[in-house]
Amino acid sequence: MRTSSPLTAGLAVSAALLLTLSACGSGSEPGGGDPNTVRLGISPFQDTMLPIIGQEKGWFEEEGLNVELKTLAWNTVTPSVASGSVDVAINNTTGLVSVAEATDDMVYAYGFNPFTEGSALVARPGSNLTTYDDAVEKGADEEKARTEVIEQLRGKTVVTTNATDMGKALDYALESVGMSTDDVTVIDMDPDQGLAAFLSGTGDAYIGGAPQRARAVADGSPVLLAGPDLAPPPINGWVTTDSYLDEHEEKILKLTHVMHRIFRYCDAETEACGKTITDRLNKETGSQSSVKDFVAAWQKIELYAPNAAAVKKWVLDEDGVAYWKRTWDGDNDYLTRTGALGSPVDPEKHFAGGRVWQDYVDKYGEHEEGY
Repeated sequence: MRTSSPLTAGLAVSAALLLTLSACGSGSEPGGGDPNTVRLGISPFQDTMLPIIGQEKGWFEEEGLNVELKTLAWNTVTPSVASGSVDVAINNTTGLVSVAEATDDMVYAYGFNPFTEGSALVARPGSNLTTYDDAVEKGADEEKARTEVIEQLRGKTVVTTNATDMGKALDYALESVGMSTDDVTVIDMDPDQGLAAFLSGTGDAYIGGAPQRARAVADGSPVLLAGPDLAPPPINGWVTTDSYLDEHEEKILKLTHVMHRIFRYCDAETEACGKTITDRLNKETGSQSSVKDFVAAWQKIELYAPNAAAVKKWVLDEDGVAYWKRTWDGDNDYLTRTGALGSPVDPEKHFAGGRVWQDYVDKYGEHEEGY
């Protein structure tokens, strides 16, 4: 059973905005007509703001690029790419799949940031619900422990955000053990407001993103299930149009070269990296993110690929922790069953991650080090 909130439009907003922008048309040329300019869409989060490191260090300029960073709300990223308002943006497979039916030209070009442990199913402090770790300690194998944790949600109330990766995670987890959202009561709210409601006494369990998880755990909420044990993880990476990729792949490769360099820099100088990001994030959003929190989460809540070898290991290999096809299939399944898509989106047409990865390796190699 679902209880909806007008606060969450999610994919419906993206689809409607995409149709509006496509109908209006932007009339803008890639890079504003400058052959060296790339208009890059980022969103105000600790992971998707990382390109500002490359801008401040002058690393994009070293590649011969004039990168214009455009801050976009998360649910406007893919519509902005499709309309030509930006050339490339950071988003994930779910965002791409959700709009690919409405525009034939969108493509996921390269994945570099799996959100492996960010989303988590948490219980109320003092809850008698069994955690995954508790089930394993009592002797259950991993599969049985996971099943036990999910099945105990039957008849319970879960607060989350539908039509997002968080809602998809709940849907996927239930379906994987033969249940559905009809077996629970879902309260659909904006992540932050949902967390506030949960901490105030609403619901038995909650699924949010990394910031909400951190706050809930700090307030004593036990983690029932998290990361790949909950659902295939979202994978942040480049989304663009097929036509832009065909004409400007060299720019995509250079952007990727800088992103891997940024990740290696943040691996080596995590506090300095965190200060740059949290200062900008707090300035733009009014949040109270700290360098300490950034350092504590770095390469733990989500993974940042330092080179192409890591992308292959995590994203492209079938046994990778964030194998792209599992996530893509999960996106298709969730979005078609919930009516957001009429039919599954074909990865042969809309996923270019393998091809671009090979082109990157041919140019830069797999095992880059240093920054």
